[in-house]
Amino acid sequence: MNWNLFSLTKPAAPKLRPPANAPVGDPQAPLRILIVANALIPTVQISLLLPLAPLTQTGRAHLHLITEKDIVLRTKENASPGTFAGLFDLLRPTHVVFCRYSGPGGPGLLKEATLRHLPSIYIIDDDLLNVPRELGEQKYLFHNDPARLTCVNDLLRTVDLVYCSNSRLAEKLRAQGITDRLHVPPFFCTPPWIKPPAPHPSGTLGYMGFDHAHDFALVLPALVKILHRHPQLTFELFGKIPRPAALHPFGDRVRVLPAVSDYEQFLHALADRHWDIGICPLAATPFNQVKNINKWMEYTAVGTAVIASQNTIYDDCCAQGCGLLVDDDGWESALNDLITQPAQRLHQINLAQARLRATYSPETLITQIQHAFSLAESSHRIA
Repeated sequence: MNWNLFSLTKPAAPKLRPPANAPVGDPQAPLRILIVANALIPTVQISLLLPLAPLTQTGRAHLHLITEKDIVLRTKENASPGTFAGLFDLLRPTHVVFCRYSGPGGPGLLKEATLRHLPSIYIIDDDLLNVPRELGEQKYLFHNDPARLTCVNDLLRTVDLVYCSNSRLAEKLRAQGITDRLHVPPFFCTPPWIKPPAPHPSGTLGYMGFDHAHDFALVLPALVKILHRHPQLTFELFGKIPRPAALHPFGDRVRVLPAVSDYEQFLHALADRHWDIGICPLAATPFNQVKNINKWMEYTAVGTAVIASQNTIYDDCCAQGCGLLVDDDGWESALNDLITQPAQRLHQINLAQARLRATYSPETLITQIQHAFSLAESSHRIA
């Protein structure tokens, strides 16, 4: 693989193991982070494990994840007020980070951290207080469980620092009365490496998404027309969206690929698909307005040209030729342009990858995260 390294993480790196079973880094490191999350979710990986890998690999940081399952087990075994004291005694964390956490034990963990004068952070990258039904009934019911909403709300209002993935989300939280200790970094995540684009004519289109069938529906009519017009093309759905009935007539020219839950493995799998064009349709919903540009970053990193919905979160990252922005009626024309003009596609990818390198470097991301820890420490001392 002739991929350009973007940081210390190599394309052939092994699968990340859950730090709940195999903590990452030196337990004696000066920076010891206790991460609390519902599970080993992608946000834990993209916001902490991957960007902090250079620190854990050189003995400067130690990361230990406890999941909701771990917490439930611990509280069943010991329901006393000091349930988490032994955990803190064992791990000796310097910081406690709640990553989208909404499960039981959150207030108890935060109380223990406060008693020990440890700074606390809540990482949030979606409007977890207003998850809509469009994302699917199961996800809707999970996030809107009253106990989970209470946990998220309480933690957001009491931690030392709320680390928001973007300014739009921060404004949404402020509108909901969460006004203190909000911090918005210049960017939230970045892929660890970049794969150059392939110079051949377009052969494969793709869409990667989880529970976003309502977004994909925006481009489906145009996609059907494009597949009819260009019989050499294939289309791939990567994630948890089922194949729409409108795509059944294309047979094996349309492939549905299973989701990959581990984020590092997902990036490798996406690169191995060799997509020439990736689509980023986004419906005009309040939830989508505060989302992140991860999909543009991921497509760009693996050498895939981006077409995205305009007047959305993608406007800035796609500007100056780094992506094609379209309204709901412009998908067919934009797809056809990139399919029939491979030089334009390659030029667009090269511009986008140059922006990725210049604006969203892994080294800058490490500095941002370390700055957030410092801000949490300052906020904790003031409180």
